[in-house]
Amino acid sequence: MLEANRHKNINILSYSEVVDVDGYIGNFKVKVNRKARFVDENKCTGCGSCTDVCPIYVPNYFDENLSARKVIDKAFAQAVPAIQDIVRESCVECFACVDTCENDAIDFSQQDQIIEIDVGTIIIATGWDLYKGDDYGYGIYENVINQIELERIIAPNGPTYGHLKRPSDRKRPTKILFINCVGSRDVKKNAYCSVVCCNLSLKNSKLIKSEYPDSEIICTYIDMRCAGKDYEEYYRRSRDAGIIFIKGLVGSIQEDSLTKNLIVNFEPVGTDTILNMEFHMVVLSSASLPSQGTIEIAKVLKMERSPDGFLKEFHARLDPISTKVPGIYICGSAQGQKEIDKAVSQAKGAASSASIPMNKGEYTMELIRATPTDERCAKCYKCIETCPYSAISVNQKGNLVVDIIKCRGCGTCTASCPSKAIELTYYRDDQYMAYIDELLPIND
Repeated sequence: MLEANRHKNINILSYSEVVDVDGYIGNFKVKVNRKARFVDENKCTGCGSCTDVCPIYVPNYFDENLSARKVIDKAFAQAVPAIQDIVRESCVECFACVDTCENDAIDFSQQDQIIEIDVGTIIIATGWDLYKGDDYGYGIYENVINQIELERIIAPNGPTYGHLKRPSDRKRPTKILFINCVGSRDVKKNAYCSVVCCNLSLKNSKLIKSEYPDSEIICTYIDMRCAGKDYEEYYRRSRDAGIIFIKGLVGSIQEDSLTKNLIVNFEPVGTDTILNMEFHMVVLSSASLPSQGTIEIAKVLKMERSPDGFLKEFHARLDPISTKVPGIYICGSAQGQKEIDKAVSQAKGAASSASIPMNKGEYTMELIRATPTDERCAKCYKCIETCPYSAISVNQKGNLVVDIIKCRGCGTCTASCPSKAIELTYYRDDQYMAYIDELLPIND
């Protein structure tokens, strides 16, 4: 992030969101809402003196609310830019930060600002969110956590400085259960596999075992899906380290109200035995979901989403980077679930694809486009419903209008029109009849 921030051709608009996009490849008009952080970016040096004097604490969202932060503080230690922001809704306006700031960087009069920028191409990389249902007592029992919360607990800059402690009493758990496929591979929730969960369980359980060799760790699973270079080897190494893997779904979890330990009921596949075991902490490998940013940008750009909610690519196998709109590309978990190496590869592919028309300075379209005929149109508007590119609309007179930039000449509207009122340029019926007449002349 620091390297990107220092690059002369990269302009980072942090704490901002895209609210509107208009135009076409080479000529996109993008409106961005720059949210008020109530700190002047040009004056703040990130010294932290305002944080020291602030009297109010709020949950730290970066630590998954497992720790607290001041109302005015950096988002996280490596934040770019390295300046403070204010959680305005929790501020009591004591103005201690204003009094202590030597650079007069605190400005409570700031308001959101809409700016407009011109761009040639767009790459969407909005990431993913974590499924947080109440499965297995998550959100009910303190010591049932998800993988992201565990990541923060064992991180050196986390709430416990990298030492494994359970949330209820800050004691080290010695018996830990990992449950895979929580909220995924379930037709009632998310039917797809979230791809990264199995390897995430391996990584975090191995990290715990490395620091605390006496830990008793069990991992339950439907199938261990560790496809990829060296992943299967890592799975074998985890088993050799003493981590126990049991195939089967957990039935129920109950909490001991006195000890806060968790009583787990499950039946291993291939046995008729129902096991009841007590654990100090349970870690859920939860499904990855389309991020809220993905959902919002899909609405702004009027982009299609696949049934799983992720952004729809031009072709899932042959072209997973391009979209149906020329000049807009997608990568990473905005397009679908994937491991880090695949996300990096796709990001490089998206950057390369976007750079091609940018370097050329021009983009050539073959205008094989739909052309409506108002006299024939029966106003059924089936063409609008079937157009996969949302290229057809209706003007104030009720006549069809085709956006020649969005239209890709696929012919779907032509095939669905019962009145033959819309045809493709260069592929009209009278043209075909002329070809046929020349190929098959009628002899007198």
